[in-house]
Amino acid sequence: MKTAAAILLIFLASSQAFGQKKSKDDPKDVKIDSLTTANATLSLKIDTLSSQMVAYTGLYNAIKENVIHYNFDPTRSEFLIDSLRASRDSALLKAPPTGMTTLLTDTLNMLKYENKMLRTAVDSMKIVVAEKLSAANSIEIEKATAVFNLRQLKELYDAKIITDAEFIALKKKYLEKL
Repeated sequence: MKTAAAILLIFLASSQAFGQKKSKDDPKDVKIDSLTTANATLSLKIDTLSSQMVAYTGLYNAIKENVIHYNFDPTRSEFLIDSLRASRDSALLKAPPTGMTTLLTDTLNMLKYENKMLRTAVDSMKIVVAEKLSAANSIEIEKATAVFNLRQLKELYDAKIITDAEFIALKKKYLEKL
């Protein structure tokens, strides 16, 4: 009986030791790890965005306080810029400083002339590009036609419809177009 009890005790102790197998990774633990990694990544992005927001807010406040002198919506900045230009132009037209009138007129004339020259240059470039495109297209069409004709010629030669001399002469003619 003592031996049976000892064997039973040894069996229970060994079964408990061997019974604790390494468990596979729990799916919940894997999910928690992936969520922790995602959380760390998002925290880093939030920190980056926060620093950019601080810089943006500083720039906004500097523009508001030093240039505009009132709150504005940055999404409507194009209207703001147009209104600033209009107010600047109207201020200059109302009471330009002495000697400034001729300067403004000369500057306007220079800008008009430069604008005209640029338009002429752009128009001439458009014409050149259109000519090159049409020339390139006609050359490509001619080459494609020559390749098609060569294929047909080869089929005629393989079918023994034309002779060797005709094939060589026509082939030479089509190859010259390539």
